[in-house]
Amino acid sequence: MDPAAGARGMELVLLHEINSGTFARLYLAETRGSSGLDRIVAVKILREQWGEQPDIVNRTRDEARLLARLRHKNILRVEDLVEVDGQTAIIMEYVDGLDLKQLVHGMRDQRQRLPAKVALHIALYAASALEAAYFRVPTGLEQPLRVIHRDVKPSNIMVSTEGEVRVLDFGTARSSHILRSAQTGAMRFGSLKYMSPERREGDRGEHAGDVYALGLVLLELLRTEWLPLLPLDTDEHDRAIAQAIAQLDQLAMPNSEWDSTLRRVLGQMLSSDPAARPSADQVVKLLHAFVEQANGPMLDRFAAETVQPLADRTRPKKGGGALAGRSLMVTALPDTPRGSDPRSAPRGEPTRSTPSRPAAQAVEPVDGGSGSTMVAVGAGVVVVGGVGLLLAAAIGTAILWRASGPPEAALEAGGTAPNATVEVAATGSSVPVEVPAGGEANTGEPVSVVVSGEPAQWVRLEREGATSADGRGALSARVPEGDYALAIKIVGRSAVRAPVSVPVGGLSLNCDPDTRASLRCTGGKRAILLKP
Repeated sequence: MDPAAGARGMELVLLHEINSGTFARLYLAETRGSSGLDRIVAVKILREQWGEQPDIVNRTRDEARLLARLRHKNILRVEDLVEVDGQTAIIMEYVDGLDLKQLVHGMRDQRQRLPAKVALHIALYAASALEAAYFRVPTGLEQPLRVIHRDVKPSNIMVSTEGEVRVLDFGTARSSHILRSAQTGAMRFGSLKYMSPERREGDRGEHAGDVYALGLVLLELLRTEWLPLLPLDTDEHDRAIAQAIAQLDQLAMPNSEWDSTLRRVLGQMLSSDPAARPSADQVVKLLHAFVEQANGPMLDRFAAETVQPLADRTRPKKGGGALAGRSLMVTALPDTPRGSDPRSAPRGEPTRSTPSRPAAQAVEPVDGGSGSTMVAVGAGVVVVGGVGLLLAAAIGTAILWRASGPPEAALEAGGTAPNATVEVAATGSSVPVEVPAGGEANTGEPVSVVVSGEPAQWVRLEREGATSADGRGALSARVPEGDYALAIKIVGRSAVRAPVSVPVGGLSLNCDPDTRASLRCTGGKRAILLKP
């Protein structure tokens, strides 16, 4: 795809905002080219504040390149990569319909169940998209791109009013694409609820994780209701999945044998063991057989009778959005990736490659259910061996990534001194802040706090209202002996606190949920109960 070729001489009229997210706004627009042919399209425009962040711009560029290569009927089609009003933008096909989150909410509001055959058909098309992204060889290439979506969830799968299914948002994808521009190996993307167990424990995301997420989406479609956040413990996770599958009814299979087979396939897709899950191409074959055997309405008929009226009611108001009504000229996006020229680095600052080890997990809100949560991280920068870590909390997501050059903002209140050493580790291990402002490294008594059972957003030791040590997921730090408050924030819960004394020789605690509202920590002279 040559973005420049499609961009020359094009006028873009933004009609109204369809959606607004962390990094971009999505608009319904009309293109007016020099040929006189007008088209209705969707335009994803990067928000202005991210325009100077090279990795965000380059990730948008990567998404467009990937989608241009992944020509498939169930993957949202990209038509151009351009600049609109000075901002990076992707021009893509407009799908008139609903995402699965909107569809399930609409069905529940009307006290209706999603027909099992429709749910299976939607999952079949979504699996076909994942299969094409990972296994198929695109035209002009000799090898498949091995694209892993990493954020399969209801809001990233759409059903049109004509029964077409599209998988959206490959901006978080990982692939073997040789033209990749973004250097964001330390980023962790995805919605916590739909992450496979191995991803929640720190894995960067493999093909089996996409199959797991699709299995969870299918299970929820068959229930027409959301599941809660599943346990991390392997045995508890598998028991919860088995129970949810056993509770399914009205699977529309012709007999008990087919019914049992469908339940078994669901269990395999949602296994805590990645090796036990089928691949997307196997899922396509299985779901195709289930769709052929299932009783109930066809997807196109369901779309006309249900999706169309629901979409009419939920369609955004015309003229809405900050840029609505504007007529803009589209220009070609420069071919050089942002930040790719070594001369752009500050003088005296060497360019650095991104470490390959896992980074701290950053997640988006959980879709649906009462456990809807997000990780909210205060905006700030801390130094990691001369490389800045920018913590950005914005609409619906919190992202942790590496940015070249010196930090450009102050530390969070109560954070570490600018010369502190901070280690970025996988979820469930610590990201220790070892030095209070003005302190010295590796002094004081060792403190270790590990949280089991549920993921911790942060773990802190506080003294006189200030943070003395801070960890994400767990805590490993050194502090002076004395009295502190131990504070822990579990994802989806209120923060809990309790007094704790750090003796000479240090303190090591293991904390587990005691009730829905409290944590119990053991390892000291006595158990400590943390409450809101």
